[in-house]
Amino acid sequence: MLPDLGEGLEEAEIVTWHVNEGDHVVTDQPLVSVETDKAVVEVPSPWSGRIARVFGTKGDLVKVGAPLVEFAEGTEQDTGTVVGQLDTVEKQAAVAERTAEPAPGRMLQVLPAVRALARKLDVDLNAVQATGPGGTITRADVERAAKSLAEAGPAEALRGMRRAMAQRMAAAHAEVVPLPSATTLISTSGERAKTQVSA
Repeated sequence: MLPDLGEGLEEAEIVTWHVNEGDHVVTDQPLVSVETDKAVVEVPSPWSGRIARVFGTKGDLVKVGAPLVEFAEGTEQDTGTVVGQLDTVEKQAAVAERTAEPAPGRMLQVLPAVRALARKLDVDLNAVQATGPGGTITRADVERAAKSLAEAGPAEALRGMRRAMAQRMAAAHAEVVPLPSATTLISTSGERAKTQVSA
C-alpha cells in the first residue's frame, strides 16, 4: 500500500519499479520509486516475502492507501484479496466524456459532414474557433485546427512539480473573484469618489 508521504500529498506517480513479480524481497528493500509534487521517494518493503503481483506501471498515478504489491503467503495458502485499485481506466473514461461534451455556455453549430471530418482528423470541436456565419464551424476551421495541431506536435503530459503547479494555478484561477476595474468603481461610487480621484 502506498504510505502517507507527508505534507498533505494525496497521490504519487510511479517512476521505476525495483522489483518484479516472483522476486523475493527483504524488509526495507526498495520496491518502487514514486514522484510526488515535491520529490522522488523510494517506497520500502514493509516485510520480507515473495512478490506475487505488482499494481501499476511506470507513469500511473497512485493514491495514498492504494495497493502497490501483493505478497505471496505460500503455495497452499490463499493469497487474499487486494482492496482498492488504480483508477487510470476511470480517469480515461472521464476525460473522454469531458471532451465529448460541449463547452459550458457554448452550443456547437456544426454540419454533420464537418463533424465527421473533425472525427477523422482527431480534432476536438470544442477547441475550434468558428468563423462561419452565426458561429458555425466550417470545414476550413477544422482543417486549420488539424494543421495547427500537426505543427505543434503531440501534447506532453505534465508530470511531478509542473503538474502540481498547473493544478494549483487552475484552482486559484477558479476560486479568485474577479474585481471590477478602477473606472467601474469610480463610476458606480458616485460623484464623491470622482472628486477624491481628481483631487
